[in-house]
Amino acid sequence: MEELCRSVCNKIYTSTREGYGIFYEDELLDAIPDGERTREALEAALKQLVNDGYIDVKYAKGNAFCIMGLKNYEEPVPLPPPAPQGKMTARKKFYALAFAAAFAGGALGSLICGLIFYAV
Repeated sequence: MEELCRSVCNKIYTSTREGYGIFYEDELLDAIPDGERTREALEAALKQLVNDGYIDVKYAKGNAFCIMGLKNYEEPVPLPPPAPQGKMTARKKFYALAFAAAFAGGALGSLICGLIFYAV
């Protein structure tokens, strides 16, 4: 089905980038590989392309279709695997240690100042 949709969409998109075009069933069936040239396969491909936002069908009357290609058919790009969770990188460890040292220094300085002013 992937190859079928790609070939039909590319035929439509290259012909109608600026607007709607009239395509006949025979014309669209010529874009389909030999083993799958049936009206049902064409209608299934057109329905999937409309649902996925690749084409817009204004009307289908008999064996004529008024279609506009919205974007070129692209295979879905697999997403990269997610970064492992729970492991701290060296950069994160450095920032955590710097924060802890600054926090401890501030707390210690406040304690010393408090003791000095309390004693006075």
